[in-house]
Amino acid sequence: MLQALRDELLALDGDAGRRRDAPWLPLWERLLRRIDGLMGHLEREDEPLLVVVAGGTGAGKSTLANTLAGSAVATTSARRPTTEVPTVIGRPTELDSVLRRGVLAAEAQRASLHTAPLESVPAGLVIVDALDVDSVETANRDITERLLEVADVWVWLATARTYADEAGMAYLRQAARLDVFTLVVLTQASEAEAAEILPDLNEKLAAVEHRAVETLHLPTAEIGDERLPDAVAAPVLERIRALAPPEQRAAHRERTVLGAVRYLPTEIDALLEAIATEQTAVRRLVKAVDAGYTDLDGQLLAELQAGEPLRHEILRRWNELVGSGWLQRQLNAAADYLSRRWLRWLPWSGRGGQRVAEEAEEHARERIARVLRRVLDSAAAEVESAWQQDQAGRALFTRHDQPRAAGRVARREAAERLVADWERQVAEHVDTIGRSRLRWARRATTGVNATLTTALLVLFTLGGGFGLTGTEVVVTAAGSTTTQALLARLLGEHNVEQLLKDIREDLQHRVEGLAEEDARAYRDLLAAAAPPPDAVAALQHRRDALEERD
Repeated sequence: MLQALRDELLALDGDAGRRRDAPWLPLWERLLRRIDGLMGHLEREDEPLLVVVAGGTGAGKSTLANTLAGSAVATTSARRPTTEVPTVIGRPTELDSVLRRGVLAAEAQRASLHTAPLESVPAGLVIVDALDVDSVETANRDITERLLEVADVWVWLATARTYADEAGMAYLRQAARLDVFTLVVLTQASEAEAAEILPDLNEKLAAVEHRAVETLHLPTAEIGDERLPDAVAAPVLERIRALAPPEQRAAHRERTVLGAVRYLPTEIDALLEAIATEQTAVRRLVKAVDAGYTDLDGQLLAELQAGEPLRHEILRRWNELVGSGWLQRQLNAAADYLSRRWLRWLPWSGRGGQRVAEEAEEHARERIARVLRRVLDSAAAEVESAWQQDQAGRALFTRHDQPRAAGRVARREAAERLVADWERQVAEHVDTIGRSRLRWARRATTGVNATLTTALLVLFTLGGGFGLTGTEVVVTAAGSTTTQALLARLLGEHNVEQLLKDIREDLQHRVEGLAEEDARAYRDLLAAAAPPPDAVAALQHRRDALEERD
């Protein structure tokens, strides 16, 4: 059960979480440590009992640890915080057991631990002098919390001044939830103060429903060689030493394991809640991407219709050319040619007109690519602006380059390639849709296809506007009505309508594809921004099974 739960936690991808400093990561790591500790307890029943001495700064933790050890192994001082690294005290072989392959193995790799191998420590006990839980050093608190998570017994020191502080009570509530045996030792209090404080302390512990807690008073006394006199500390020392016999160790370890397992669903709930918050944030960012990249093909066509597609001089020359009847004569010649099957080539005239048409087509192609890049860049700017206004989006951008700034969207080459590919497809549409009427046209493809492609590109996509609604064509180029009639004569009216529909849909699909490619740069950032849904669902299922088992 625990191994399965561990595997499901690992499936949440903690490495990806670390790369983005995910808010659920501390809860995930804590839960993994808890499970590893439980599995270690179950696998090594003969392992020494881990007793962690913890509490606030100046409570006397190191002094008590030295008294237990019978030697000044932990530094004591008026400086706060005094203890800079945890001190682990125990018999040499037992220290090796917990530091190399036991519950402290991971902590030994993560942080420096001062070890004090002493034969004077009762067999079966390893004592840890932990760092202050109220230290100004955040790292100190983190280390102590990790030690308490794997402890079999807590020895909690509280002073007359701080015993009821919320900071300390929060830890004792945690001990109650885990059902870990806790010995609360009142320090720096006179006998009279202890007589008043201990009943109040016991009431507070009962209020948090701590079922496995005892309280003792450690009287104030003269300290020598950084230790308390044995006579003064005797009640506390005897109670801790009483944990050493095998039957006592087994009972406390079983309590530790069962209490931790009962608490697992609550810890999983906290993790799932944090993940759900992140998933909600990801959905917000996905909506911003969807909104930014919606209907870009419509925006492209609207800009083409609203803007002047060609440079003024090119447009003037094109309109003069069309107004002079050149294009109509070319199309008439093409239509007439189809009725004279014996001709081997099409006699084109007006090569200057052809050059104007080609020039118009070239500049029109550049215009589409330019407008397309602007539309894509505007979409990227909209997405990144929305993300910058969202805490989750800002967090992503602190760890990853912004796709727009990095040049991964609105690429010039991609836009130009799209227009060129679309133009070639237009020519193929012309050839395919009128194949039955143009079966000899390929014998004069240079003339017919060039003229038809130019006419379609300029008149139906690049002339003063591109407003196709059903079969209606809105074109402002001079002579367009006559041109459309001639195209209808050449290809058939139905074929012209179908052609217009096809080339517009083709452009739409191409723009949608390029937009999705650019949007993918943002979606890829989001792909690892929250754990996989399947892994989250599996963890939820395991959590429910644990609760039912309890």
